[in-house]
Amino acid sequence: VWTMRFMNCLLRCLFSTAPIVMPLVACRMAALSSEFGYCSDNAMGYLAYSHAVLNVTQDVDACYQWARISLSFPERFDLSLLPKVKLFFYANMAFWKEPIQACCDIILKIKEDLLMVGDIESAVAAIFYHTRQSLFSGNELTAAEKVCSSGMAMMTQLSQLQSCLSHSSNHLIIVKLIGGVGTHHNPFAKLSGSFNGEINSEDDVLQHALSTGKTGVAQGIRFNRLFLSYWFKRYGEAAEMAEHYISRTLMPLVDTQYAFYSGLTAYQLARYPPSDPKWIAIGEKSLLLLKSWKSHSAWNWQNKFLLLEAECHFSKGEMEKAEVSYILAIESARRHKFVHEEGLGNELFSTFCATIGNVDKAKSHLLEAKACYKKWGAFALIDQLNSLEKQ
Repeated sequence: VWTMRFMNCLLRCLFSTAPIVMPLVACRMAALSSEFGYCSDNAMGYLAYSHAVLNVTQDVDACYQWARISLSFPERFDLSLLPKVKLFFYANMAFWKEPIQACCDIILKIKEDLLMVGDIESAVAAIFYHTRQSLFSGNELTAAEKVCSSGMAMMTQLSQLQSCLSHSSNHLIIVKLIGGVGTHHNPFAKLSGSFNGEINSEDDVLQHALSTGKTGVAQGIRFNRLFLSYWFKRYGEAAEMAEHYISRTLMPLVDTQYAFYSGLTAYQLARYPPSDPKWIAIGEKSLLLLKSWKSHSAWNWQNKFLLLEAECHFSKGEMEKAEVSYILAIESARRHKFVHEEGLGNELFSTFCATIGNVDKAKSHLLEAKACYKKWGAFALIDQLNSLEKQ
């Protein structure tokens, strides 16, 4: 039992410092369990082992099955651990098979359960995971900003500074997308006080993360910058962020989003002169990943695959195939309730229609994009489209 407990503590340390070593520890925990029996600490060990299976074999089905097994240990040995195990299941594994919007809602409920059992550290992590999944689910941004702000206040009050660092960057994305509408809190205001005035911006957070070995925080910021750069059409900057982003071995949700947005960025740059074949190659790599993932969850990945496919056809001059894929991507995003990606599909299809000379259809889909962005609460994107129209 004490060996398993030590390894559990080791996993927590490795998660933010050296995740590449986690599969070795997880496999050792699984081997010890087979030899000496099971205890409550096996739950987190099997969650880590499921990650190892995914990263070594890319077997999503086996990863999900092992992760599901981990949920049985708290019920058998210690029910107080169940909220924590459920959190890491729904934050890191369930999205491979289950609708991400449902996972996001469950995480918010789990946060309350964690507070009830006194697990403050995991409750704070739940706020971070909920914010991240909320952003990728296309949840309404104004409501998400309120949750972010209250979450940051809770983190600083409880001195959970590691979580504050990661959370502030997620909060910044939401504030930037909302734009000048409404009143927003400065994501870094509370951090400044917690770090003796040394952190006042995302650049400061990144430098602190790099100087203290917090690789997870640094990678999260790099992805967030890729994400924002793409949405605000700074494709060169997005490509630079994509180049600096390195998967942390764990294949978390953010890695799947990295594949999507780095692929979209590559196809945009493939259409800019001078044409460089490397962009098509990067895009096709992302396309293959999304094609594999949609076989496990059409809900989460189908519309993203179709949109990448449309951009691929457009970049190669295959206009008829591109039009079909754009329409299917928009329909899939609408059916699966990804309003932000429905908007993006309409915006990209509008650009495509304008390119082939269909001005009326281009205007129609641009209006659809704005309507979706309004539902999402991304008023800065609407302002951006309005400015581009005037030009």
